[in-house]
Amino acid sequence: MQVSSAADVLRVIKEQLADQLSRPKYELLIRPLTAVDYSNAAAGGNSSLRLGISNEVLRGWLIDQYGDLLSELAGLICGEPVDVSVEISTAVAPLLDEVAGAGASEVPGRASGREVAAPPRRPLLNPRYTFDNFIVGKANQFAYSACWQVAQRLGVSYNPLFVYSGVGLGKTHLLHAIGHAAWERDHSLGVSYATSEKFTNEFIECVRGGRMAEFHARYRGVDLLLIDDVQFLSGKPETQQEFFHTFMHLLESGRQLVIAADRPPRALKGMEDRMLSRFGMGLVCDLTEPGLETRVAILRHKAQLEQAQLSDEVCHFIAERVRGNVRELEGALIRLLAFCDFAKSTPSLEVASRVLADFVDAGGIRPRLSLKQILGVAGDYFNVSEQLLLSPNRSKRVALARMVVMYLAREYTNLTLSQIGSELGGRDHSTISHGVNKIAREILEDPYIEQAVTQISRMLK
Repeated sequence: MQVSSAADVLRVIKEQLADQLSRPKYELLIRPLTAVDYSNAAAGGNSSLRLGISNEVLRGWLIDQYGDLLSELAGLICGEPVDVSVEISTAVAPLLDEVAGAGASEVPGRASGREVAAPPRRPLLNPRYTFDNFIVGKANQFAYSACWQVAQRLGVSYNPLFVYSGVGLGKTHLLHAIGHAAWERDHSLGVSYATSEKFTNEFIECVRGGRMAEFHARYRGVDLLLIDDVQFLSGKPETQQEFFHTFMHLLESGRQLVIAADRPPRALKGMEDRMLSRFGMGLVCDLTEPGLETRVAILRHKAQLEQAQLSDEVCHFIAERVRGNVRELEGALIRLLAFCDFAKSTPSLEVASRVLADFVDAGGIRPRLSLKQILGVAGDYFNVSEQLLLSPNRSKRVALARMVVMYLAREYTNLTLSQIGSELGGRDHSTISHGVNKIAREILEDPYIEQAVTQISRMLK
């Protein structure tokens, strides 16, 4: 956002918090805030936003309850870190200044008892989660392309779009990226991102407070609705009913919906059948765990963002040993860079080996086992001999057991995909990668595969 004054930033903060806080808290602590000053970042420092409030008691409550939230919002609005301070001020805040031109008796989303859509405003999205910052690889290329198309043609390409993956693989990043790209193309669009938990909490609060017109305006008056972690609507029939009607209202009016979950629609439990069937009306796509090349690219990109020099040798060392989700990968890199910063050293292979030893082994990411151990336990579970698993035999039962071994070897050993293939009957890298990704997908879709992997993992531990 191009910031011209403290008033600009405060106006957007008030617009966002009017949606998030209960009316009494908003009226007591947020509405009275006044803009004092905004200063751009000096060399090596953060920008600063000074706000005013009428007395010390309110100032104490505000800082204690919402100080961190104010700083976070200001940073998201300005696209850079902002230090927010609150001081005593005798200035009086404009009445309901979050709604330009509204009458004194009106509140956001309500006018004369009639539901109205809130005026479009900059969406509250993570500034780092853009398409430019998303590393594309074989495991996520289809999902990335689908999300890009949706952002260019809202309500036309793939509506609804349903994206699913395990934890930390990029689905939330893509949801925010769609919001950013759509907004940048057209600032008049109403864009809203919410987790299913936020949707649920706001629904309950509005029902209790008799403010459903406001809730409907907030979620049904947008051009693009992004809902994350929809699986948490499971077992909440009233919220599911409200979400279903919101879903249908937007769909029938040509608005775009993008939904994310940790599993495909048919694997969601405790959800209404009519909703699950509509989740699959558009396009369903998934993201799987990134391959070695993508993990290396992610590390290089993250190191560049952190303005750190990382050799190819160190990149491959981390990528070959941390094979979980992207968050685990970035966590390993951040730990290494933090150690080097404190120790005034360079991130060499020797330093990385020492600093990340317990991160990889004892931190729960990858307990060390041998491939022979995995072959023995998996073979017993599927009643398939080790000799058959290593052979060219491609019968359905043997092939499934072999792919589970590939997946578990990737999970529980420090072997590279090429090394797994070499020890598993001389198979190549691409064969192992295919097997690993296939089991990763089927764990989410097939209860039998999920149970098999879980049971074998328990036996190995």
